[in-house]
Amino acid sequence: MERKYTILAILLIVLALGLVVLPKKKELKEVEPKVLLASIVEKSRYLSVDLVTHRIIENDPTLLLIDLRPAELFKLFALPGAVNIQPDSLLSAMTLELMNQPGKDKVLLANSDLISEKAWLIATRNSINRVYIMKGGMNEWFNTIIREKPVNSAASLTDLDLISFRKAAKQFFVGVEETAKTPENQKVIEKVKLIRKAPEASSGGGC
Repeated sequence: MERKYTILAILLIVLALGLVVLPKKKELKEVEPKVLLASIVEKSRYLSVDLVTHRIIENDPTLLLIDLRPAELFKLFALPGAVNIQPDSLLSAMTLELMNQPGKDKVLLANSDLISEKAWLIATRNSINRVYIMKGGMNEWFNTIIREKPVNSAASLTDLDLISFRKAAKQFFVGVEETAKTPENQKVIEKVKLIRKAPEASSGGGC
C-alpha cells in the first residue's frame, strides 16, 4: 500500500513540474513550486473513508464533498451532500467560488485516487486552502462501508468498535430492515434519516 502511494507521489511531482511551466492565469494567486512539491511529499491531504463517513453521519457543516466522477455515475449513487464537478471545470468561475467558501474542508473523491490527486494538485497550485482527498475514493468506500468483511477472532476492542461503526454506517446509507436493528447501531439509526437514493444536486461541469 505504501509503495502505491509513493508511486502516486512521484507522478504528482512530475505533474507539478509540468504545471509550473504552464502559462499563469493573472486572476489566480499561485503557490510557489517549492511549496507545492513539499505539499505533495507529505500525506496530510488524505482523509480516511471512516473519517469522511463519520463526518457525513454527523452532518458536519464544514464538510464539502467534491465528486469528480462522470455525471452518469454520480446520478446512480453519490454520498449525501456531494457536489458533482467535472475535472475539466475545476478552474471555472462557478467552481472557484464553490471551492473558496470560507470555513469549508473540500474533500475530493473519484473512483480511485489518481483523478483526485490531479484535482488536488490543480486546486493547491491555485491557492485553494483546506483541500483533501478521500483516500481510496469510492472504490475504497464501497469495500469498507458497504461490503462487510468477516470478523477476525483476534480483533481488538478498537477493531470491534470500528466494525460496529461500519455496520451502522452501512445501514445509514442503504437502509435497514426493522428486524436487523441492534442496540449497537440503534443510536445512529435514530439520529439520522435513512438515505435510500443519491442526491440530485449537481454543479460545475455537469455532463
